[in-house]
Amino acid sequence: MPVLRSVAILSITQIIAWGAMFMFVSVSAAGMAGDLGLRPSSIYLGPTVMLVVMALCSPPLASFYARLGARRVLAFGSVLAAPGLWLLAAAQGPIAYFAAWAVLGVAGAATLTTSAHVFLTEVAGEGARRAIGAQMLAMALAPSVSWPVTVFCEAVLGWRGTFVLYGATMLLVCAPLHYLALPRTEPAARAPPVAAAEADRAQVRRDRHVVALITAAVALNGFVTWGFQLVVIDLFRSFAVADRLAVAFGSTIGFVQLSARLFDFLGGNRWDGVTTGLVAAAIMPMAFLALTLGQGAEWSIVLFLLLYGLSSGAMSVSRATMPLVFFSPAQYAAVMARLGLPLNLAFASAPPFFSLVLDESGNSSALAIALACSCGTLFSMAVLSRMRPPARKRRAFKEA
Repeated sequence: MPVLRSVAILSITQIIAWGAMFMFVSVSAAGMAGDLGLRPSSIYLGPTVMLVVMALCSPPLASFYARLGARRVLAFGSVLAAPGLWLLAAAQGPIAYFAAWAVLGVAGAATLTTSAHVFLTEVAGEGARRAIGAQMLAMALAPSVSWPVTVFCEAVLGWRGTFVLYGATMLLVCAPLHYLALPRTEPAARAPPVAAAEADRAQVRRDRHVVALITAAVALNGFVTWGFQLVVIDLFRSFAVADRLAVAFGSTIGFVQLSARLFDFLGGNRWDGVTTGLVAAAIMPMAFLALTLGQGAEWSIVLFLLLYGLSSGAMSVSRATMPLVFFSPAQYAAVMARLGLPLNLAFASAPPFFSLVLDESGNSSALAIALACSCGTLFSMAVLSRMRPPARKRRAFKEA
């Protein structure tokens, strides 16, 4: 029951948090740019600031997970998100705008995906992979819920009023759920340190190679999924798709991602995070090829959405569970905190980069770059698959 309760609560709060703190920009960018006197590409620099701050905050969080537990970290991030969103609502120019995103970066490091998954490793132990997969089933709906809700709220309240409402929701809904409704747990025990004199040097090098390959795979994949997730509506508009239809197309991605995660979840322990990631990486290049060859024809958009949603949905599960293939649950928090710096820096550069490419060079250039990145992900996953350790023989993570 504690695991089921945790999955249900975190599913709700993560959908709210991602919609309120990040995904709204896909819908609100045009209106915000006009009011703040910024270009749309500059508006997308806001999420970049947030992700850079998240990257810088990620490594130090490992010690907070160990001392306080992920539940308190989640609650703190939810509380801090409120003033960040209210500052964003009050912004009149670029200084306040980017300062608000910096606050959201600190809050996001504490309350978004990584902390939720660390908490599930605390409460579920060896069953963490299945618990994380179950929680991510609901997370697939985040864009499909947040984009239409943001469109509706903006029509009624304007974008500033919408952010005031979102801040109140983080403070009055997410923070109490995290602190009061999640079960009390003990932080995951640290695995015993490995003395340098006793450590097998070849094995240590192998572990470092594993971390580097995981980072490369998920960073390249995240570059095209995070990059396109925020600008996919603009991408469809660049093919002369009507605004309402572009939003409708974009909103379907979440339901396809849900299908991919459901398929992985129903597979249970039949395959691990590496197998899931390898299949997902093989599908993504086909998505970009379909849209490139179809040049925005309806069939190519539908095929792109299907392949892109399946790949990104499955890869998001792999990104969260792949470290459990190579390292123990007790070391999950340390591994994920260490990965957070390079991953969030890669994610941070994606939205403004693709927005700028779309504005300056058009959709063909954006799709070509995305295709190249997805091929890099496939190569990294193929190498990781060959390095997979025997079942139940994961190694303790040795921090550098």
